[in-house]
Amino acid sequence: MEMKYSSMLSVLKEKMDKKLLSSNTCKEQVDVNKEGIHCVGRWDDWGFFIDGIDCFVWHLKRQTKIKLPHFRCSYDDWKTTLLKCVVSPSTHFSNDDEYLCNVSLFFKEETYCVICAAPYYKKWVKVTLLSTLSDDDSLLVDAVTFCNGEKICTLFDKGGKLGIIQMIPKITTSTRLSPVTFRAPTDATAMYRQTNLVSWQDKLFLVQRKFGSPSVFEVWEANFKTNQFNRLFNLDGFIIFLCGRFSATTCSSLTQEKNHVYFTQCNDNRTLFAFHIGDQTLSTTKQVRVFNPDNSVPLFVRSGRTKIQQHNTSTGGNKLKRRPSSSSSKYGSKQVPVESNICIHLSLDLQRIISRYLLSQEAYMNFRLVCKLWRSIAPPLRWKVVDHAAPCYDQDSMWLLSLNQKDGLCTFYNPFRNLKCYMSNNDLVGCEIRYAKDGWLLVSRGKSLFLLKPSPSGKQIIYLPQRTDDYFCDSMSFSTNSSAWVIFGIAFLNLFQVRISYLRQGRDDEWTSITKDNDVPFLFSSSSPVYFGEEFCVIGQHGDVGVFGFFKDGTPYWVIHQLFELYSPPISGDYRLFLVQRQDQNVLHSVVVTPQHDVHVYELHFGGNLIVTLVKQVENWLFFTSEASSVAVCGMNVNVDNAVFLPTFNTCNDYTYYSLEDAAFKVLKDNCTNKTQEKELLNRVWIHCELTTN
Repeated sequence: MEMKYSSMLSVLKEKMDKKLLSSNTCKEQVDVNKEGIHCVGRWDDWGFFIDGIDCFVWHLKRQTKIKLPHFRCSYDDWKTTLLKCVVSPSTHFSNDDEYLCNVSLFFKEETYCVICAAPYYKKWVKVTLLSTLSDDDSLLVDAVTFCNGEKICTLFDKGGKLGIIQMIPKITTSTRLSPVTFRAPTDATAMYRQTNLVSWQDKLFLVQRKFGSPSVFEVWEANFKTNQFNRLFNLDGFIIFLCGRFSATTCSSLTQEKNHVYFTQCNDNRTLFAFHIGDQTLSTTKQVRVFNPDNSVPLFVRSGRTKIQQHNTSTGGNKLKRRPSSSSSKYGSKQVPVESNICIHLSLDLQRIISRYLLSQEAYMNFRLVCKLWRSIAPPLRWKVVDHAAPCYDQDSMWLLSLNQKDGLCTFYNPFRNLKCYMSNNDLVGCEIRYAKDGWLLVSRGKSLFLLKPSPSGKQIIYLPQRTDDYFCDSMSFSTNSSAWVIFGIAFLNLFQVRISYLRQGRDDEWTSITKDNDVPFLFSSSSPVYFGEEFCVIGQHGDVGVFGFFKDGTPYWVIHQLFELYSPPISGDYRLFLVQRQDQNVLHSVVVTPQHDVHVYELHFGGNLIVTLVKQVENWLFFTSEASSVAVCGMNVNVDNAVFLPTFNTCNDYTYYSLEDAAFKVLKDNCTNKTQEKELLNRVWIHCELTTN
């Protein structure tokens, strides 16, 4: 009797729930551009909207609106407290055999989230987040749905703690956050520009960007079988979109899109940047655009094509139209291999003699590419450091160096000859080049650091003490113009604090790390520091310069020169800044690159009066700048002067430099002024060297 009565109550309750849902569901065209309506979350064609004090979900294609229970008073409360809205597929289907959706709301500095779930959307269920993680000081960083809506994963800032909310079979008042046994590979002492959880089909990824990190964006995949994250350098058919806390993924078969993370920076939601995680390049793109209406979730739209959905899942399929990718291009077509048996027509001695009479590096490299035998006959290239006392440098002495961490292959690019040369160095396998100066490379491999100076007569290596922190610094530099070198590293902690690490030859057996307070808010640029006048200078994102040095008694000091208001035109927005030192006048320059690809050069003086002067020309000087090295060279034997060189290329892979005289980017080989930079190679260093086979 009790069982029958309970069954009757269950049936009656279900009927009441369906009646409630029916009364809150209607077919309605919603004007999403109407003032006062805000979309704060989206999955596929479902969106979660706030209209005054009302909230509802709305299906874009079926024009179905479902009113949800009240939770907050007004949108002003939502936008100040809401961290993330996750709209996810449910296990319940609508009458059209399409998924309904669940809505999960995560709030800033709150220990809970609330979820309103299908099929009846009766109430908001509160789910406790932090009590099971035993760390009340943790703050939620991000949350994302994966496994086709079965789970929601959360990320906290304390040590990369992860948690799982199980959405299946249903959400009840007893639902809790379950901690994950392994942690995300985040550094507790590192500051991140951006950290996002991203899902693709049934997979979960962590995407993070550090200040000044050599890797810029790191993409890690969670493996729940081995309980660890694996670093990815190949996205294998899908691409990632990031805008603030919002993320999207979609598949793509287009060659020009593979392995890209698309993102916006700071408050600039009009410019979409593309970062290639394989070759570490950064560019702007117009192929995909981002629309970010006021107080609404951003939408990524392919120019002239179907929109890219905010949260793509395994059931969503590929919503982009495919087109066949070109298999050849000006520089991408495959060369027809030369059969190795052509070597049998010449004696080995004669072949060796031929290799020694190839005078140019280009001819030498082409000779080595013919076959394995000729590659063994012609020894690999080496470099020797150019004598800085020489009166001038020729066009073969300045190279842009790239390093492949996997096999230690060094790629040298000469912008004046448009020439690439290659060298293998087993000492650089698994390494990142942090800084370059006077032929020396400051290299890190895990917690190990060393100075490396390759030369034809034999390489020189200075092994440094291992770092003790999991995360060491954002950018590094060193001095070589004195009898005792100093290695300097700096990490951004917050606007009012930095952590400085240093090592002095002959005085320190281990790294010294200290925390210094900033007199004013200071957020430094990602470019490397410069050793200037026995001090290390670090440029900030707004033009201020931080200075680190030692008093005569060895006590370290850190001061900030406030130069922001002295720049004309003023620095605002997402500018990139570099410091360059001219040796002749012992003058320090700042190179400012605007989002519009304009380049300005300023002369800085730190004497009794702080002076910032806009420089229209630098006479016969050339400035070579990159994130890991910047150098000024005078009197080069080239037909270019008064110019700034960055690791930039246009869409045709032609090298571009900025002419201060013409106030435009130019291409060396055809001197064209109507092309601007399209792609920048990151983590490259400029070096003075002469390539030799001896």
